[in-house]
Amino acid sequence: MKYIRSTTIFLFTLIIPGIVFSQDNNYILDADTGNEMDDLYAIVQAIASPDMNLIALNSAQYNSSQIFMDSIWNGNKVTNFNSVTISQQYNEQILKGLNRMDIPHPIGCETHLGYAWGYYPDAHVPKSPATDFIIEQAKKASPDKKLKIICIGAVTNLAAAIETKPEIAKNIHAYILGIRYDPITEIWNKNDFNSRRDLNALDVLLDQTDLELTIMSVSIAKTFEFEKDETMKRLYAYNHTVTKLLADIWPGINAAKYRTMWDVTLLIALQKPELATLENRKPPPENKKDVVHVYTAIDTEAMRTHFWKTLDTYFNKH
Repeated sequence: MKYIRSTTIFLFTLIIPGIVFSQDNNYILDADTGNEMDDLYAIVQAIASPDMNLIALNSAQYNSSQIFMDSIWNGNKVTNFNSVTISQQYNEQILKGLNRMDIPHPIGCETHLGYAWGYYPDAHVPKSPATDFIIEQAKKASPDKKLKIICIGAVTNLAAAIETKPEIAKNIHAYILGIRYDPITEIWNKNDFNSRRDLNALDVLLDQTDLELTIMSVSIAKTFEFEKDETMKRLYAYNHTVTKLLADIWPGINAAKYRTMWDVTLLIALQKPELATLENRKPPPENKKDVVHVYTAIDTEAMRTHFWKTLDTYFNKH
């Protein structure tokens, strides 16, 4: 999707010498990093990419009834379990390993919006440093120069920010990974992992008529897979503490031979729009928005090539 912009382009230089970013490349990345291994891959790929500049890395919760009923979840004991703190710990570990603690990294909300039975006016809205940061940055933005926020987990932090200050919705373009969608039948299904982590928050976004919303459906992202042995071999070859973390986490959570890199798909679609097809479609009929932008196809082979090219370039210099 192409936008007509002013011919005046403002540029600033990042701390990394030799790399110049347009303001159009600025994003907040909101990740439930402790939940699945692909979040870690997406974060590293985002920081390594010359096509993306993170102005913040937020941590997101990934609570579910299964977590609190089982004795263990992805290798984490769940006694006194606080999912957002685990996401925060991983975020900080990656930032420290890449020497990028200069990127703001506020912790997100501990709980979802409202209650298990739903959300309604005056229901509980969680607060956190991440929601405060989103509000602060959105107030500086405008409908012409929107704040861009990528949510690769539950959309709790963003929805909580909008519910706290509804007037900021018009200043935000949200990009989310979630919801099943069939481009042929145009049928939506919110029975997916990210949606179920905070369905109340997802409905808040889909009911915001002023919010611009782009969705990478899990139905499309599921085709983007990595193979375990090849991936680990390539990651260990960089001889870097962060790529070792990415490799070690695969057997650490007993992941299968093939793994869908859901979150990486959305990041690369934003970095390289030519590798994905983006269309305007009607949202789920129960929601209030008139239209959403939806990815309906991706070039998985080209995306995989781009991922490794990005890491090759970055880690060969660091």
